[in-house]
Amino acid sequence: MYILDKEQIRKMHNLMRKNGVHKVNISMFSEQQQKLIYDSYAEQFFSYGGLGFMVNCVIPYALANNLVMVDKKLKQEIDYALKQNDYDYALLCARLLNDNAMVEFLKQYNVTNKYDKIFDDLNKFIKR
Repeated sequence: MYILDKEQIRKMHNLMRKNGVHKVNISMFSEQQQKLIYDSYAEQFFSYGGLGFMVNCVIPYALANNLVMVDKKLKQEIDYALKQNDYDYALLCARLLNDNAMVEFLKQYNVTNKYDKIFDDLNKFIKR
């Protein structure tokens, strides 16, 4: 088992940013260390809004099996999307959150489902 320090975690995060968080193999670390790597990576994007930040936050939280933070980020993104009048993005987040009431509410805004492929890609990671 490897022991990680802050500099090694930073290097790991840079590699994840470059190659994609789910494409970096960290299986040589203990489950606790993997969770630390994924959670600390996701925290960097938590306070920002928008699709790119959401993806970079939700996937690592999901890989760390931290569904509480996945849900928290998705709810934050629904609020962000509604303030931006981006009902398609709000619908994507509501679908990922499995919030059927919000999905039905958002459908009345003539959404185009332009994020269906992103939903399919992200939904693989979120295990409910």
